[in-house]
Amino acid sequence: MSDFIGGIRETPAPIDQDVQALIDRVNAEHEAQSGYDRLWGWFGLSRASWLTMPRVLLHEMPDDWQKRMAVLLEEFDDAFPNWCDQQVYVTAKQGNRFERLREWLCNYRHPDRTAIQEARTLADANPIKSPNNGGGHG
Repeated sequence: MSDFIGGIRETPAPIDQDVQALIDRVNAEHEAQSGYDRLWGWFGLSRASWLTMPRVLLHEMPDDWQKRMAVLLEEFDDAFPNWCDQQVYVTAKQGNRFERLREWLCNYRHPDRTAIQEARTLADANPIKSPNNGGGHG
């Protein structure tokens, strides 16, 4: 399995020295960006106004990641305790058609391990993070 570093996936296969130098440079530039720029870049060119991530997949991340995420969410709650007095719900679209959300993404109490593994396999097939495969961009 390969490791994702910065914006480029590092592979165990031998890489030409010039290519590795380019990868190292891009990763260093990525790491040097401010938090503001990194977060802005995560959304890519989308016009998404919200970050929406399925709970079932958040709980599939390593425990250390979940702990760090929880700390960030708690920090957000402390900074904006009264940010919204409305109920928010999520809808799904495929192309221009509204569709029902996939059941396996909504069922965090009984995770569908096959569907989750398929989502991981699809992520492994996309070696470079882009606005179209980088996250919850809409």
